Amino acid sequence: MAPRRGGHFGGGGSSSACSSNAFALTSNRIYLGYFIAFLLVDAVLLSMASRRLFKPKRGGPLVRWLLMLSIILSVFIHGWDLLFLVLGECNITDVDLIVKLSLVSGFLGVIATSSLVGAVMVSICKRLHQVANMSPRVIAIIHGLWAAGFAFIYFVAACLFAVIATREIDFSSSSRRRRGWAGLVVGWNGVMTFAAVVLLLGMLSTAFNLISSMSRCKALKTSSLRRDIPFLALSSVCFGASFLAHQILAYRVSWKAVSSFDLRDGYYAVVFLSLFFYSSTFLFALLVATSPALTDNELQNVAQDPNQQQTNYAYPIQSQTPLMQQYSQQPYTSAPQTQPYQPPHQLYDPHHNPAPTPSYT
Repeated sequence: MAPRRGGHFGGGGSSSACSSNAFALTSNRIYLGYFIAFLLVDAVLLSMASRRLFKPKRGGPLVRWLLMLSIILSVFIHGWDLLFLVLGECNITDVDLIVKLSLVSGFLGVIATSSLVGAVMVSICKRLHQVANMSPRVIAIIHGLWAAGFAFIYFVAACLFAVIATREIDFSSSSRRRRGWAGLVVGWNGVMTFAAVVLLLGMLSTAFNLISSMSRCKALKTSSLRRDIPFLALSSVCFGASFLAHQILAYRVSWKAVSSFDLRDGYYAVVFLSLFFYSSTFLFALLVATSPALTDNELQNVAQDPNQQQTNYAYPIQSQTPLMQQYSQQPYTSAPQTQPYQPPHQLYDPHHNPAPTPSYT
């Protein structure tokens, strides 16, 4: 939610300034390269996800839609930012309009990031716990509340940033208004930092559950997931750490106006790492969610349920067979012992038993 372009664009002038003064600032050239590179990367991931998720219909419906929503919005955000970065450099749009239009990508970024976090923390962890028989419902509830809390805090931070971006503040404003605006900036930084901490802790918990589920399940350790799950855990933690570092440095560079070149270079590096680990987390989440190993395990579990029921019902059937055979042989071996069932026949056939006993004892 920090202004990734640094709020610097070309001043007023004719449209010919697009060819002479466009992208004179180093920061805008860096952002131009980032937007183009990750627009292409996420477009490839979108094509890959559409083939792996929907054509064979692998993975659950929730994880499919969460992953698709996150990557579609990511592609749109990069295209949106790239478009208005170029328009701003060519003086087609002014700075105020660019800042307000950046709110669109800001709110969409909340949805995209929350969708990816929900897919990894909730859906994928639950599926792995189902395969490993490790109480998937408990982890789904805990991580579901965790992901929902992060999404809510992130949305509140986006709303605060929208208020800050749309409020007109200049040197002619009163000191009281400037202090109020500065208080909003400090509040936004606090809420956003808290959201980043929640995300990092959630990613650490996710990584622990991913590794623990794989270590306790032989089917996962012997499948292709033995490579994808550790990479997903590492990418998730790195994404949470870069998200927090991006917020800390963005506040110092964009709002505290720290002019250290090392700090600015570090900020640009963190921006790249944040975008990179977002894409890598999506990639490994896609590989894990659509892995044939998970599908085969689910099919085996479904196929084993009828067999287990048949074996449970087979025991009483096998135990009844010799009893029925013994019971059916009783009329041949000890016919007189079945007298409670024979008296009607004995009365009508006296030659068979000419001297009936006086009592049945």
